[in-house]
Amino acid sequence: MEIIKLPSLRYILLTFLLLGSNLLFAQDSNKIKRLVPAIVVTTEQNPNKHNFNHLNGEQIIALIDSLLELNSVSDAILQGLSDYAENKRLEEDIYISLTGFYDSSIYPSNSMYDKWDTYQLFNHGASDLKQGQSRKLVLEDTANECRFYNPFRGLITSNFGWRDGRSHNGIDIDLQVWDPVIATFDGMVRVARNHNGYGRVVIIRHYNGLETLYAHLHRFKVKTGDIVEAGQVIGLGGSSGRSTGSHLHFEVRYKGSPLNPRSIIDFNNNNLKSSNIKLIKTKYSYAAVPEGLHFHTVKSGESLYKIANVYGTSIDKLCNINGIKRNRPLQIGQKLMVNSQ
Repeated sequence: MEIIKLPSLRYILLTFLLLGSNLLFAQDSNKIKRLVPAIVVTTEQNPNKHNFNHLNGEQIIALIDSLLELNSVSDAILQGLSDYAENKRLEEDIYISLTGFYDSSIYPSNSMYDKWDTYQLFNHGASDLKQGQSRKLVLEDTANECRFYNPFRGLITSNFGWRDGRSHNGIDIDLQVWDPVIATFDGMVRVARNHNGYGRVVIIRHYNGLETLYAHLHRFKVKTGDIVEAGQVIGLGGSSGRSTGSHLHFEVRYKGSPLNPRSIIDFNNNNLKSSNIKLIKTKYSYAAVPEGLHFHTVKSGESLYKIANVYGTSIDKLCNINGIKRNRPLQIGQKLMVNSQ
């Protein structure tokens, strides 16, 4: 029987965690240690190959916890863990963690992108989804101290979408010069430089694959490569670049494709619309749908009043979810987010 020494074992087990699954979030360490003896007895029933597929998430965590305390571990156990991880990779839902623990690179979500580019603003990378496919992303996980903060609590003066004959890929939030602008999620600063249009701009890549952009700053408070925490001041508000007055231009992107920030964040109440979102691949981009919501396609003759009645909600809630005004006319084929029935 071959024996692998602890340094190699630790690497393999961490690799397993990278491949593994959403089962491996924080657990009660005392509870875990109480499970270890029973798991070791179970695995010793087959000395040649161990099948861990019958174990639940807590038991797998307990097994890994116990193995890390040993000086050596048999190939049979390592093969069993490898098989377990491979099976989990084949599950339908892809679950992206908020923490960097699940990516071997020092750069957040590096495996999801082609490269770590500190100059180009938008790094698209190859799409990992086909049209109509979806991916679940975690935005907030308070159990692991991964939280959300509003970049700045101010009046939204311009929304996402078509504006002045071209696409406006974010939202504008009114502020004064020198007002502090903060990071929405944990991550690493990928770009912090001057740009003709965006002015002084900061882009942060987060551990779930999203990137947030903060433009028209007056001063930088971070530099490229800095690790930042949600709520940390990353710059001071201003009017640099192509701007007619002091404001924060804020964007959310996935692989370079802009997402409507108001489909993710409830700016009126300064919180997320859901702790998780589903990213749906469209023909040319992605659509972000908070967990518990789905899209309704507007049909001929429908109004906000009729749609609200169908889904048992109010016009105000429907407008808030979609970031639209009550008097805005609906277009046939337009997609609105609604509560799932």
